[in-house]
Amino acid sequence: MAYVIFDTETTGLSPEHGHKLVEIGAVRVVNGRISQEKGDVFEALINPRRVIPDEVTLVHGITNEMVRNAQPNSVVLPQFLDFVGSDVLVAQNAEFDISFLRSELTSLGLSTAVLNSRLCTIELCKQKFPDLDRYNLNALCRFFGLTIERRHRALDDVLATAEIFLRVHDEEPTLF
Repeated sequence: MAYVIFDTETTGLSPEHGHKLVEIGAVRVVNGRISQEKGDVFEALINPRRVIPDEVTLVHGITNEMVRNAQPNSVVLPQFLDFVGSDVLVAQNAEFDISFLRSELTSLGLSTAVLNSRLCTIELCKQKFPDLDRYNLNALCRFFGLTIERRHRALDDVLATAEIFLRVHDEEPTLF
């Protein structure tokens, strides 16, 4: 079974309030290994067609200038769906990322496009390590001794999430 570990960066915290994707990153995990071969890594900035608030740029470092000439979601998201195929999606706090994908795909008339099985590394870690105080990415990285070069950049967060996933993955995980 192949997995696609992915992460998004956004203009805010809620697609219901009009916040949009500004970056998506993903890597494929095959046979228990992170593959960074050509065709197994996806990374794209997305022009949200709205201003990225300064306080959000302070979190992820993505500026309005960086996305000005990026492709819109109507180009990037179909490419991402092609990349994912039928693989299982895995994310840290998966519902957050899925909610943005769902919202933006719905706006493109592709509301049923994300029907893949999904796993959340937070939920996997809660099952395997129920006594941890926190399950956010920073806390899990500390717990597993991992470092992230550029925190809150999609591909860097994906690589850390993939390492966490490999450390807690069971052969028969509960999919949702």
